[in-house]
Formats: sequence, structure tokens, C-alpha cells
Amino acid sequence: MAGTSFTAASPLAVKLWARKAFMDAVKPTMFGKLTGKSENSIVQVKDELGRTEGDRVRFRIKALPQGIGVQDDQTLEGNEEGLDYKYFDLHLGEKRHAFKVELNLSQHRTMANVREDMKASIEEWVQEYLDTTFFEVLTGSGQGSTTSVSKYHPSGMLGGNSLLAPSADRLVYGGTGVTAKAGIAAGDVMSLAVLDKIAERAKLAEPTMRKATFDGKKAWVVIMHPYQVNDLRASTSTGQWFDIQKAAMQGGKVDGNPIWTESLGMYRDMILLESTRIPTFSDYGSGGNVQAARALVLGAQAGVVAYGKETQQDGRMKIAEKTFDYGKYLGNAVTMIWGIAKTRFSDQSDYGVFAVDTAAAPTN
Repeated sequence: MAGTSFTAASPLAVKLWARKAFMDAVKPTMFGKLTGKSENSIVQVKDELGRTEGDRVRFRIKALPQGIGVQDDQTLEGNEEGLDYKYFDLHLGEKRHAFKVELNLSQHRTMANVREDMKASIEEWVQEYLDTTFFEVLTGSGQGSTTSVSKYHPSGMLGGNSLLAPSADRLVYGGTGVTAKAGIAAGDVMSLAVLDKIAERAKLAEPTMRKATFDGKKAWVVIMHPYQVNDLRASTSTGQWFDIQKAAMQGGKVDGNPIWTESLGMYRDMILLESTRIPTFSDYGSGGNVQAARALVLGAQAGVVAYGKETQQDGRMKIAEKTFDYGKYLGNAVTMIWGIAKTRFSDQSDYGVFAVDTAAAPTN
């Protein structure tokens, strides 16, 4: 019996290649590590639009009951409490990019190995695109020409979704008694005291900030800029960095889980991670000249992502291949139909994320 194979020129090969390229690109990203279909994922994937037509997903949450009930001879009829639902909408948009190369560079240049080169370039582009957009959305700070402009969406976030600045009650500052960026001093850096403040705020947050689940253990995730990590590591006294390191393995299995294995440590149910994509600023302090960075504290459903029906199944993107000038050039166009947003229900604060602004500068 003849076997089934796909030649380099087969349209089906392009589809399989698109799926593999996307999955290989996502694996090393922070976006990929923190995304999942569970309600306990930090970024929850909603796949309703993968099965139906449409460009919007509506998320809703039931607010906690507020009524006090009745007692003794009081009448219950007429004093019932209704169900209060909050919602927000995530819209999809279309993002495209393309690569074009010359096939006839030499007699050894074939479509097959050019595809491999393009695959590597597409993976690199997708990694940068997804991780940059992920951090822009959750920090509420663009990485384009200004903090209000997205690097990859300069004309506005994909699908008309908004780049939302942190809710006032979900923005924590370094230092003592600091309530605005102008109050940050150069010494108000990331420290154990800041992490204590974060833990307190996360536990008392309203709406409730649920911990995410990793390998059966519940925790929040704190992502810091390398400058903030260095500030935290600078203190080696009792109860500071070394004690955080000792707690890196506390209470559970960590082998095989990319979140746990890449963590700097754990403190008060917070896994500490590091990323160069955390935004930095240079205009904090009373004189507008203090360097700062914005760390993230993430819980379950801090963000949501959805993909469109027309992207490749399980691949989340499609690739269209085309030759030009009678086969002299080969081009690949990458299309992603998707949307990502920070979770914020109507009339409520950010649902599962705190922003933490501290002074942060390179080590001298």
C-alpha cells in the first residue's frame, strides 16, 4: 500500500507548516506560558469564535450577592435579590505580515530550504509580536513611540479594543505613602516591603483576585524588569533575597512546569519572574527625571484571548504562499485573526492584575 506524503509544493504542506510554525513560536514566549483554556489560567483562551461566525466574544461574571435577607416575621416576598451580571466585550481584528525572498540565488536554492528560512523568520516575528502585545495589554502601556501607542498597532489596538491604563486602585507604587508617579523617589525601588504591600492588596482586592493554578498549586505571578530584580537581589539580609530563594521550592512539585522552573523564587504565594518586556519610564519623580519600571502581578483570568474561525485549526494563524515573476521570488503572507484584552468588567476595576511602579535604573 502506498504511503501518504506531502511534497514541498503541496498546499497541505503549507497548512501543516503554519500550524507548526505558530506552536513553535509560542512555546518560548511569556504569552504562551501563561495562556490556557482553564478559568484558572492567567490569560484564558475563549474558542467560541473558532466554531461560529462573529467578531466579538462577550465575557460575563456574576457579582457577589449583597442582600442581607429577612428575619422573624418580616415578609420575604418583595425583598428578593436579583442576579447582577457584569460583562465586557473582546473584539477580533486581522493582523498580517509577509516575507519575500529570491529563489534563484543559486542553483542549490530550492523552495524547500527557503521555506525553512521563512519558517524561522515567521517564528521570530510571531514571538516578538505576541509577547510585545501581551505586555502592552496587561501593563496598559504601549511600547511604540509613546506609552499610549502600541508598537505593532500604531493606529489603535487590534479590533478596536482599548489599551487600558491600570485602574487607580490596581496601581501600587514603591516607597511609603506614595500615591502618584510624581511621588516616586530614586530610592523607592523593588523590595520585600513592596512585595508585602502587593500581597496585602491582592488578598483584599475587590473584585476578588483569584490565584492561578500551576501544576496543581495556586499562586499569583509577579513579573519584574531586570532592574527591579537587581534591586530585590541587592538586599542579602535576613528575610530578604536569600529567604525568597529558599522558598522557591516550597509546598509543591516544580519539575516540568515552565513557570516554576523559570521562577526567581516564591514569596507569600507569589511566583517571581523576570522579563525585559516590562515597560520602563524616565519621567517619574517630582522633577520628572526618575527612572522607573512597571511590574505586573497576575491572577487567574487577568486577560482573555480569542481566535477567529478562519485561522488554521489549532494553529491560530494561516500562511498563504505565492510565487512572483515566473517563480523567481517566493512570498509568504501570515494572517492572524485574533484579539487580546485585559479583563475589566463594566463599572469595575481591573479583574486579575495589579501594576507595580517602582524606581528602577541600571546598576552602576
